[in-house]
Amino acid sequence: MKLINKHRILISFSIILLIIFFLKKSFISTTEYKGKQIHEGGFYLGKILLTPNENFEKTQIKEFKELKKFISTNKLFVNGSSFIIYTSRSKTNTQYIIAVPVKQCSDILLPSKFVCNYYPKLDVLSVVHKGYLSKRYKGWEILDQYLKLKKKILINAPFEVFWKGIEQTKDSTKWITGLYYPIK
Repeated sequence: MKLINKHRILISFSIILLIIFFLKKSFISTTEYKGKQIHEGGFYLGKILLTPNENFEKTQIKEFKELKKFISTNKLFVNGSSFIIYTSRSKTNTQYIIAVPVKQCSDILLPSKFVCNYYPKLDVLSVVHKGYLSKRYKGWEILDQYLKLKKKILINAPFEVFWKGIEQTKDSTKWITGLYYPIK
């Protein structure tokens, strides 16, 4: 009888370990340095925002929805994945531009804080982050390290591209975000 109980305990313990392993694996975020690449650039329609850091995620999701509604209403052709250009950051606030690449936007009347701009073709250091957006700060830390290591100069505002995000899947463990430092 004692041998059967020992087997049950061992089997139960093994099952619990397997469950923990698979659950942990499904919540993992990864960050991989991709090196120097070329960002092709192009036109984008964006909105300039200043947001308290604690409201950043919620605000940018809401603002992207409004921006995409404006794009749809004005029948603009979307030419790529949504992105954010970070113009400044402090301990309390982030100033940034939420943006959507478009074929052309210079011939439409824009509301306040909206911009139609051209992002130039340039060299970038890049990192790909897979998983929760809240853990992408590791990617920015990696880019900071490589910027120093490669003795490069940041020549434009850092940006991130949402290659696969909330619009494609609700499962945030499958999100793919590119983080970029424009360099010289």
